[in-house]
Amino acid sequence: MKIALIYGGSSTEHEISILSALQMIKYFKEDEVILVYTSKENRFYIGECLRDFDFYANVNLRLCKEVTFEKNYQDVYLKVKRAWNQKIMIDMAFPLMHGVSGEDGSIQGLLELLDLPYAQSSLATCAIFMDKDLMRRMFQVFQVPHNEGVVIHKDMILNNLSLLKEVPIDKPWIVKPAKGGSSIGINCVYDDERMDRLICESFAFDNKLIVEKKLENVREFNIAVIGNEHEQILSHIEEIHIDHDYYSYSDKYGGSLVKQKPATRTCPADLDKTLIQEIQELAKKSFIDFECSGVVRFDFLYSDHLMMNEINIIPGSYSVYLFKGIITPHEMIEIMKRCAKEKYLKKMKEIREIDSFIFKRKWDVNLLKK
Repeated sequence: MKIALIYGGSSTEHEISILSALQMIKYFKEDEVILVYTSKENRFYIGECLRDFDFYANVNLRLCKEVTFEKNYQDVYLKVKRAWNQKIMIDMAFPLMHGVSGEDGSIQGLLELLDLPYAQSSLATCAIFMDKDLMRRMFQVFQVPHNEGVVIHKDMILNNLSLLKEVPIDKPWIVKPAKGGSSIGINCVYDDERMDRLICESFAFDNKLIVEKKLENVREFNIAVIGNEHEQILSHIEEIHIDHDYYSYSDKYGGSLVKQKPATRTCPADLDKTLIQEIQELAKKSFIDFECSGVVRFDFLYSDHLMMNEINIIPGSYSVYLFKGIITPHEMIEIMKRCAKEKYLKKMKEIREIDSFIFKRKWDVNLLKK
């Protein structure tokens, strides 16, 4: 088996995707995986240089080979551009792209057209849960508890900023890009004085924002689930400890460059059995209800009750660290392969053709136009 590990993409989370790929590649057998780097222009590249961390500090794509995905009957290849008949057959894909162009169903659409088995959730699930507006609507349908919030649109607000004063939520607010990730573009609005500027800053990342009530004395928990509708394995529950507004990009990836006190983590979290069971049951039920597959991370808030904050369809490094002591990264990859294959076989059993009479009789074309 040859697996294409696809990462990068035209997203603000491009660099995070690279880190995820370099973290995960060491858990595959060396001869079974090929790195497929997606540039910020959404062009695909392969090459041994892609395994080197230092390559990404000053990317030189002339050291790589540009490829395209091609299909020949049931076989899918990476075809090297500007090379005579040079191609690599691949059997499965592991998307590891965060944000738009990868986590939003875009790359899944390409893989669906190629009929190539792929790990992680389907196109529809990815598209819905990358958009926090659609995600919240699904929460309402399936009665998943979540924080109070409203959606505001760029076209409407920027033409009339006074409409922000009509948002029916008391400040302070947490303002999030609807299709953002890694806490990029999030702002905390405490009063009207800086409200317009902060809202405009967030709109730079998305045309649609989620405005939520900032909760006081809130606790944050994460849990991951791996499997499909038939089997689920739950990870440890992690608690995030912060003493500032929210769990920021700098907290997650800033390292020693962060000036504020960084967030800390407790894993497994020190929780009473009742809350542990509530988090586990809600995560497992949501995983099944929303037709998830592969590894998905569920983020929770807890104030006076438990609330789902968001669902990460392709979490960073597939949340390997949350499963430490439960299953190994190698076992996780084998489960993801199996789930991808089962999803693919189920799809291929669907009827794709019928014996149609449409072009076997004469039609009045003018009538069809009407």
